[in-house]
Amino acid sequence: MTSPPSCRLVALLVLLACWTACTRPRAEQPIDVVLIVLDTVRAQNLPLYGYDRQTAPNLERFARDAVTYDVAITPGTWTVPAHGALFTGVLPSFHGAERVPGARILTTPVNPQLRTLAEILRDAGWRTGAFIGNATYVTGILGFARGFDVFADRLPDNRAPGVVGAAIDWFAASQQQAFLFINILDPHEPYEPPAPFDTRFPGRNDHDGSYLTNRVFAGEAVTPAMRTHFLSQYDGEIAYSDEALEALFARLRELDRYESSLIVVTSDHGEHFGEHGIAGHGNGVYEPLLRVPLLVKYPANRGAGTRVERRVSTLGVFATILDAASLARPPGTQAIPLDQPHPVWLEEIDFGGNRVIVGYDGPWKLVQRRKPDATQTLLYDLASDPDELRPVQDATAAPVLRERLLTFAALPRPNNEAPPPVIEPERERQLRALGYIH
Repeated sequence: MTSPPSCRLVALLVLLACWTACTRPRAEQPIDVVLIVLDTVRAQNLPLYGYDRQTAPNLERFARDAVTYDVAITPGTWTVPAHGALFTGVLPSFHGAERVPGARILTTPVNPQLRTLAEILRDAGWRTGAFIGNATYVTGILGFARGFDVFADRLPDNRAPGVVGAAIDWFAASQQQAFLFINILDPHEPYEPPAPFDTRFPGRNDHDGSYLTNRVFAGEAVTPAMRTHFLSQYDGEIAYSDEALEALFARLRELDRYESSLIVVTSDHGEHFGEHGIAGHGNGVYEPLLRVPLLVKYPANRGAGTRVERRVSTLGVFATILDAASLARPPGTQAIPLDQPHPVWLEEIDFGGNRVIVGYDGPWKLVQRRKPDATQTLLYDLASDPDELRPVQDATAAPVLRERLLTFAALPRPNNEAPPPVIEPERERQLRALGYIH
């Protein structure tokens, strides 16, 4: 018996509805975002980048799930401008959180007119939490707390396990998509890894202590023995931090939130250990200070285990996170996603109050220092001179990069009229403890 037309139509509509429901793309699972800054870690001291010491075996294992960027350059030479770039997606002279000229330890806050990464994600429905080891400079008075539901910069234990433990507890309690920011301070001076990490690598000499910058600022030259000692302790701090990272990754897996998460591991800047007569950071623009680790585990482990040889800027982390979260970048954003070619710039105000700009093009590295009475320009060919010992004397070399730098330097910068914070006694104590005041 044949069904009436009305019944056949109903059946067809039901079948079509079922087919549509089955074939319609499911809404993407909301992703968690985890951004980890290993404070003061230079790429060259990680086995992932060819180092002969096993300072970060857990990070190497993490790299199997991530994309490793072989040549990542920070936009700033020290904590404040580098974190400002990560949080705002613009370069230091545009976000304004820079050294006050002539005042080595004073800095202005992030320009309040800029929206931060945490503000954008929070407004889009993410729960936001920051757990900070470096409370001296990654602090609310400099604008870094904006957008965070929880900003824990006064933890009872600010060493790596304490910071990561507090972060894990907060993240596990969040039932909605979360943005978790972690700053691990341990590799920063003073170099004082706990046992057994203090003797994990050879060369320790108790006589040399924990502060290299104090000795260099006092005019002492870095001897091979001194360098061996301080590197042994610095490497121990990295290994100590690496162990804490594994605890974080393991907990994310237990929560079944590892594979779907976007996880970024990087550093704000590297460190000098006597190269070019320099110690510490914020006081030079050589590669040991500018080249930092950068690993990105994309949702669903996209691109797992691959390496990108092209030079990138960690400024791109801002755009990469927003793209993964399907959120628009604010007007004026300079950050470009890491998987797209982009210019690489670095800016700083040096100890003398001079504006310094660094730009790259292939093997060429161009450094411009603007002094009150003159502009100094140095060009390096990193392919033939990776240690930057022989500036190229040919003034006609790298014409494209020279022109780009002139254009970039001429761009108008916004005014940041926010006054620098007053350094109260407790903050002065912290600055001394971190080797910023000698």
